[in-house]
Formats: sequence, structure tokens, C-alpha cells
Amino acid sequence: MTMEVYLIQHGRADDCVIDPYARPLTAEGLAQAKRVAEQCRAWDIQLLCASTITRAQQTADSIHEALPDVLRWDLQELEEMNVHDLLTEAAVTPRVATWTDRQLREGWERLWTRVMPAWVRIRIYAQANGLERVAVVAHASTNTLLLLNWLGLDWRARDRVSLALDEGATCKVSLSDADEVRIEWVNRAA
Repeated sequence: MTMEVYLIQHGRADDCVIDPYARPLTAEGLAQAKRVAEQCRAWDIQLLCASTITRAQQTADSIHEALPDVLRWDLQELEEMNVHDLLTEAAVTPRVATWTDRQLREGWERLWTRVMPAWVRIRIYAQANGLERVAVVAHASTNTLLLLNWLGLDWRARDRVSLALDEGATCKVSLSDADEVRIEWVNRAA
């Protein structure tokens, strides 16, 4: 059996909001979310998994409106890299762009240790229930790690592998029982 995973990058978010975890989608981001929702209907997704951060939730809400009967899981483990990933830091800014190289390495490693078990849980559930089409709405950091995993790499490869993860774009990943992986872009942000 082949499982199709649609990795959806949340729509364009408002850069003017100070709290990086509460940035809502812009009008353009909402339009992107509506377009991807229509695509999800055409793809007949059977399970929708989403980060709990506002912009991913709004993107997932659009999909869920188009497919109200689809099972939806909102998972904190799919959130982008954040201050909680820096276990050794007592005080650090929530803006990842200000982190030191050491903080970033720790953040990527911790993000890996929360995203991979979440993916395993999603895959086991889907396989156990005969689900063949899963959509995951997340962020560039989360989607990067999932793609690296499917390429047989880990979080340390993110510096060597360049992945274009545009806001509102979707990547289709076909996973076979024989551990064959096919990755293709099925839409790009408009």
C-alpha cells in the first residue's frame, strides 16, 4: 500500500504581529488556504494533522470547512521551532532569527525529537485504519525535518539540503511499503 502525504505550508502570515506564535494569516494567506482546501477536497484526504500555531490552525480550518467529515488532529508536536526547544536556556527571545548558532543547533535537534515521534504516530494510525491520504499543515522548520527524514537524512542535513518551502505551497510525498519515497510539488504559492 502507498500512503500519500500532502505536506502543506501554512498560508502567508502577518509579519507585523510581534508574537511569532500568534501571527494570523493575511488576506493573501486566507486565499491561499482556501485554494489548498479545494485541492485537499480533490485529493480526498482522509486525515488532517495540523500544528497548533495560529497560522497553521487557520489554514487547517479552511481545509476542515471544505471537508467537515475528515478526521482532524491538532498536534503541538508539529509546531515550528520555539523557545520550549531550548531546554538549557532560562531566558531567550521567541524570535528564532536572533538565536546563536549553538541555540539553533539545540533547537533543531529538539524539534527533530518532537516531530519524528508525531510522524510515527500519524503513520501508525493511518496504516492501522487503512488511510491512504494524509494532509499535514505545518511550518517551514517542521516540513523541512519531515522531508529530510523521508530522504533518509536527519536534522543535521538541513544546512546541506536546500528546500524551497513557500507559504501556501504543498508537497506530495508518496511512501510505499517497500520504503520507496517519491517527493513532488503539486502546487506553488500564487
